Amino acid sequence: MKTNKLFLMLLTFFFASSLSATIHTINAGSYYFTPANLTINAGDTVEWINDGGLHNVNFDISMVTGLSFNNPVSFISSPTSSLNMYTHVFAIAGAYSYDCAVGQHAANGMVGTISVNVPPNSIYDIVSNSTDHTTL
Repeated sequence: MKTNKLFLMLLTFFFASSLSATIHTINAGSYYFTPANLTINAGDTVEWINDGGLHNVNFDISMVTGLSFNNPVSFISSPTSSLNMYTHVFAIAGAYSYDCAVGQHAANGMVGTISVNVPPNSIYDIVSNSTDHTTL
């Protein structure tokens, strides 16, 4: 019986989380990401749309400084000229910096930042901080 309640709570949490997640779009083109600075919540999705040219999103090593961005999570997409460049779900809160690692794009200003906030009072927060799990 207790396992069923836990399963129901987890199922409700994941269902509610998926309802509150938002998809954000960043356009990429000739030496730009627009918006260049974006603030989102953990669990949100960001999709990069290619306005033209060969681009990628690089959250690993800065092409300008040669140093690690020290992001909470590092990743890099393959260079593409496709309309849908890349999609990423940001599950971990923190400050992320990135650039385009193709040619001299980053040096010419193709850089961006994403701030990922933890949404307050999520269902998980309510359940995990509750001393009485009989009511959801």
